[in-house]
Amino acid sequence: MGEPAETDLLQAIRESLQKDGILGRFKGEIRAAVINVLNKNSDPGDAPEIPQETKLINELVREYLAWNGYLYTEQVMAAESYQTGERLTRDVLTTKMGVLDDAKTAKIPLLYYIVAGFQAQNEN
Repeated sequence: MGEPAETDLLQAIRESLQKDGILGRFKGEIRAAVINVLNKNSDPGDAPEIPQETKLINELVREYLAWNGYLYTEQVMAAESYQTGERLTRDVLTTKMGVLDDAKTAKIPLLYYIVAGFQAQNEN
């Protein structure tokens, strides 16, 4: 009789943790930690050379993920892409992309700004 009650309790706890976002956060933290351990234990020469264009794209995606609250996804992506250092600042990203940032665009990730620019171009 104790087993069904225990199973029900575990299911209720799992559902509560998932609803509150805690379970997803833990999973993300564990994934990022595992990737970091694997990266630390590998030979530094094993890290692939990442083209500058790829680094820039990764930084735009990281900014988007962080802005949307996908912090653990961003951490895992940074670890997997060997970009675990500080993210590039918004000023650096806008300079590299050749876009002007104003009070309106500064409130959204650059990916939104870039996509909106292409959509406007296609409408004309």
